[in-house]
Amino acid sequence: MLDLKAKLASAGLITEADIARAEKSKKAKGEPRRKQDPPRDDQAIPVTKLQGKPKSEIYDTIRKWVEHYRLDKTGGVPTESSQAYHFAQANGRVGRLTLEPEALEQLQDGRAGLVAYMSHHGLAHAVVPAATARSLAEVYPLWLRVLKGDSRAGAVEGDSVAQQEPSRVKP
Repeated sequence: MLDLKAKLASAGLITEADIARAEKSKKAKGEPRRKQDPPRDDQAIPVTKLQGKPKSEIYDTIRKWVEHYRLDKTGGVPTESSQAYHFAQANGRVGRLTLEPEALEQLQDGRAGLVAYMSHHGLAHAVVPAATARSLAEVYPLWLRVLKGDSRAGAVEGDSVAQQEPSRVKP
């Protein structure tokens, strides 16, 4: 039995060139995307470029940066080895993320930090490399929720850190 492409070609509805073009685009779409190299410690949010920008543009830049470099898995079903991780939110409530062992290990040993950021659906949390977490804290100190060895982490609204006007950028 012939496949659909062969039947359409024999009926004169498509040409061999059409088939070749379709195969080429199918291969391009079907190839798995190359994984990004793991983020290096020097890959931090370009804080100086945010100076003087409107809040919406700052939120957008931070969102793109966090979504690109986040270390925790988004969407899908967690694996059996994943664990719940609890942390203090800026409003004093307890937040929870389900983290895979690798992301949890990096968070616990200080190679990664837990940050809040403004997603398209409101305030969200993600695990990012430590450099990204530190630079985000320079823009919005309250958004640094967990980072081993950083005194700004875990501040609650009303703390001295929280009372500071978000610096957005240090010149």
